[in-house]
Amino acid sequence: MGLSVSLDDGRAACADSIDSFLRAVETFGEYELLDVSRCHGWSRLDVVTHVLAGWQEMLGGMVSPVDDEPSVDAASYWSAFATEYSTGDPVPALMSQRRRTSVYARPASATAQLRDVAAAVRRGVVSRDERRCLWQGHVFAAGDFLAIWAVEDVVHHLDLLSDEPAPANALRLARLTIETLIAQPLPGVSDDKEAVLMGTGRLPLPDRLGAVADLLPALS
Repeated sequence: MGLSVSLDDGRAACADSIDSFLRAVETFGEYELLDVSRCHGWSRLDVVTHVLAGWQEMLGGMVSPVDDEPSVDAASYWSAFATEYSTGDPVPALMSQRRRTSVYARPASATAQLRDVAAAVRRGVVSRDERRCLWQGHVFAAGDFLAIWAVEDVVHHLDLLSDEPAPANALRLARLTIETLIAQPLPGVSDDKEAVLMGTGRLPLPDRLGAVADLLPALS
């Protein structure tokens, strides 16, 4: 079972996820950005610079139209990514991110660049047409490409531990992605935010999940 997202739904969720992530970042002062995030081993600023680097990569996909048939969808991309990049050892990636963050003289430099890149990415999102795109060696339908970024953004929004609410449409899309990857709904979990935190390994799993717990985290 796959997950195909329409261009309109992907566009709305992605644009909202960008706006909400920026608002969440802007609730913090520089000192607070150096505090711990929900993502193990990273400060909030590490999360910010990780998302910034991702948006810079995303721009490459925006300008790479192709006519080939899609090779992944909004859910199967994540399985392909895990197969290609997962090593079972999270430490090198965590340390690499810390080095990326260290190039900024202070948090304000990173957040200023984040705002600039976000503006460019958002313009690309709202003007996106139905053309397929090539990114990371995969071909995406337009809606699915925007959907994976909405999921990426909203998960890291939650990592910031901000009082700024995450967008409901992106949370719902992230939950659908997780449930598609495990091929079943999360039992007894009515709240999408809770479902996403469980499905990404950011909350302890309750006993009520039963055997489903063995399938999690579906995203990390």
